[in-house]
Amino acid sequence: MKTMGLLHLGFILTLHSAVLWGAAVPLLQYAVDILLPCDYALLDSSMGGMGFTRQSVTLVLQNVTVIGEEPADALPNYHPPENPEMTVFLATADLAPLSFAERLLHVECEGEEVECEISPIYSQLFTAHIRLPELSIAVMARATVPIDRPDELANDKTVVPMTVDFLVSSSPPSQKRSLTDEVTLNCDVWSGTEVSVDWHLQKDGTGHRLNFEDSRITLQQETQEKKVASSLTIRQLHVHDEGTYICAVTSGQHKIQQILQLQIREPPHVTVSVSADPKTTVTCRTDRYYPLDVEVTWLLNGSPLTGISPITSSHRKNNDGTYSLSNFLQVPVPQTGASPDTYTCAVSHVSLTDPIMVEVNVLPERKYWVQW
Repeated sequence: MKTMGLLHLGFILTLHSAVLWGAAVPLLQYAVDILLPCDYALLDSSMGGMGFTRQSVTLVLQNVTVIGEEPADALPNYHPPENPEMTVFLATADLAPLSFAERLLHVECEGEEVECEISPIYSQLFTAHIRLPELSIAVMARATVPIDRPDELANDKTVVPMTVDFLVSSSPPSQKRSLTDEVTLNCDVWSGTEVSVDWHLQKDGTGHRLNFEDSRITLQQETQEKKVASSLTIRQLHVHDEGTYICAVTSGQHKIQQILQLQIREPPHVTVSVSADPKTTVTCRTDRYYPLDVEVTWLLNGSPLTGISPITSSHRKNNDGTYSLSNFLQVPVPQTGASPDTYTCAVSHVSLTDPIMVEVNVLPERKYWVQW
């Protein structure tokens, strides 16, 4: 992650005359120049093409249209210095208003981190990727001047004028859902030319185009001037819906992808029981959780259990892809007239903020009840 440090995320405002009166506070349509500290990433041939070299550069998204409240202070347009301290990629965006532009403008004010990376594709074509925790942006831009040595650009400390061919955004890029939930994956495309959008799912090392014959899956696509809004909705989620969803955007001969992660997080159902034949045994059943990793620990009268080793079954995979296991304790019975012993089964899982705690009392008379 690259922090807003020495360069600072900046913006320049140039107000247009359009005013929208549909809200209590008048909204303006205005242009901004967004400055982002960025990494210029190149494949490192010395590492067999498996690694990258990175150098600091500046990416300027110029003339980005925003709809929002009138800014308190309007600053002059961005003008690159004659002798920049590092290479500046000056990308002009002649696109429809970007819904996330104000979000980028406030990153520095909130003290947040933003990740930005730009790489050459071939000839004069470049891609840039900008990431926040809840926002992912991919940009395809074309240099308007000849580029002889893309691998030397970062060292040249020059200004590279560019135009944005198209831009894709997703918010949020990663989601966690429980089984039977509904999820919507968004992929918005801003472009001055015609584009097509396809959806794919990649899982366990293989990928395939999504099957829209599945009644649980709905694709909605709305085309406006210079914008295509594509959203994928999946209802009644299953374990096999988890994976990497790829929104592939094609414009002419060029393609760019947005990666969206869907993770299934199903909390366990925990029950405790006691049996007295042939020995007094406390059983903690942990059922229908996903993913696999789960941890079961025991307390005796509120303190960590010592001196008794539990027996844990192997994970059992259910038909719906979830897992179950059981944990057993053979326990002594309190002497007649003594207080009951309270055993607590504590189950931790990635889907839980706090462990699930279920208690059972073992009485001297060998009568038992369970408390939740």
